[in-house]
Amino acid sequence: MPLPISDRKLSDAYRLLESSQARVDDAKALELLSHVGDGRGYDGKSALAKLKGFSSRDEQVDFIKKGMTAGEKKDLVAILDKGTLQLDPGARQLIEAILDRNAPQPIGGPITLVGSQANGLAGVALPGDVIEAINISAAPAGRLHMDEGTVVATAGADGRFSAGKLLADQAIKEGDLIRMRAKHADGSYSDWVTAKATGIAPKDTRNAEVALFRIGAADAGGGKVDITNINASRQISEPGAKLQFTNVRTGEKSLVTIDANGSFPAGFKVNGKAGDSFSVAATDGVNNVDFAISVGKVTVPGVDSGVVDLIRDPAPLDEHKTYDKKRFEGPLFKEGVTIHDAVQGQIGDCYFPAAISAIANHNPDLLKNMVKDNGDGTYTVTFKERDPRTYQFRDVKIDVDGDLYARSWGGPIYGSGKGDRGEKTMELWFPLVEKAYAQWKGSYETIGNGGMASDVMQDVMGKDGRDMWISEGNQAQVWTTLKRALDGKQPVAAGTYGETQAARYTNTGVYANHAYSVVGYEEVNGEKFVQLRNPWGESEPAGNGPNDGVFKLKLAEFSRLYQTLMYTNP
Repeated sequence: MPLPISDRKLSDAYRLLESSQARVDDAKALELLSHVGDGRGYDGKSALAKLKGFSSRDEQVDFIKKGMTAGEKKDLVAILDKGTLQLDPGARQLIEAILDRNAPQPIGGPITLVGSQANGLAGVALPGDVIEAINISAAPAGRLHMDEGTVVATAGADGRFSAGKLLADQAIKEGDLIRMRAKHADGSYSDWVTAKATGIAPKDTRNAEVALFRIGAADAGGGKVDITNINASRQISEPGAKLQFTNVRTGEKSLVTIDANGSFPAGFKVNGKAGDSFSVAATDGVNNVDFAISVGKVTVPGVDSGVVDLIRDPAPLDEHKTYDKKRFEGPLFKEGVTIHDAVQGQIGDCYFPAAISAIANHNPDLLKNMVKDNGDGTYTVTFKERDPRTYQFRDVKIDVDGDLYARSWGGPIYGSGKGDRGEKTMELWFPLVEKAYAQWKGSYETIGNGGMASDVMQDVMGKDGRDMWISEGNQAQVWTTLKRALDGKQPVAAGTYGETQAARYTNTGVYANHAYSVVGYEEVNGEKFVQLRNPWGESEPAGNGPNDGVFKLKLAEFSRLYQTLMYTNP
């Protein structure tokens, strides 16, 4: 059915372009638009000459709009929305400007969402901008920083982008807050902007999520309790969410609004004392507005539990000296030992769980046999050290109990088993091995400020640790070395560059100054891949399946992002 265009000359010009099946560029668009407003004393030829004589697009738009009739405006709407012309981005943008339909640029940065997000993020930025986004409504439950955007789209020549998808646990739901920025052609970035996703579902069903495990509570004296984010670089909840703390002992309620960084405002305190527990509830202003549903409890440390230490424990990090210990009495092993069992906690010893997972990859029985349950609440963990006289490795036996430093919500603040972290149910072998290592080396402070996975491999296996520098220039050698090690069932780990090169890791899903287990390799149609595991048990490059910390990188990307390969002698 022909497109109904009421203005005859405009209709004739449209039919001519339509029959040619050519793309409509700026020049052809001006030919078409020269017939808009031709009743003002200009014929098509003279109007076109006038339009070509203007020095700016704004002058062209103003000239056409001043002579346009209401009927011609409807005709342009029909051409734009229902017509079959193949409009170049510039031509489309010109007609949209005449119809006042150009999406406005946001205040604070050249990027904004436009319309519905039912089919992904869509909006306007500068032409050619690369769009990064993070779902800050979903992010609190993971280990993401608020500036860890994923590339979701690239703006076209007209500045528009569409179908930008966030995947897996970042998938967008109705009402979610999406934080975005644009990377310009010169490598610079726009400011971050935040917008609410709409048009996905009839209503917002995702309440503000709360990272209960990041909430710290400490007796401040004078009947006050400090409430803090123990990992300030990551979120407690989404910006603007309200959290209610209810003192279980007194029933008093305290309300706080999460700031723009997803954290508590500085100096936030509630009334209470050591030993008090607080029920925590949240609302995003749409869901749970009556705070009827709690996300859990946090407890203020400082009250003697009455539990007597069976064995003296290693000292915690200096910043955690006020934290209480809890006795964990779960099973040593659940379904044996796997690469997923070791999970890093709030301590800078990523090299340790990375090494342990690498050993578990090929030698799970070695780890299972190194921890002995003594049957009296204590455990003996056996490490290896070199005898300086014989130069042979000998056993070092370290005794520990199940007392672990605990977060305010109850789980261990340092290493833990995967999944359930309950006092009676958590799988204990990894946190006990980490505790014994801290005991042997001096304290959690001693092991919690970085190290080499190869040293841990040596201390556990009694085999000399080896290190190899990785570069983009020695990919073949790196590939040969890791293949030989993995084929020989040796543990392998890899470390990234330090924080001074943090820009290298933007949008990679890999972190600076961090150690990873290398758990496999494969070749597909001549392309080489390295399989790794993040000792957090989560956080990985997008598109790698479930968020379990296990992912693949092409060898070239691996060689660009990683600095050191760590393994043992056969």
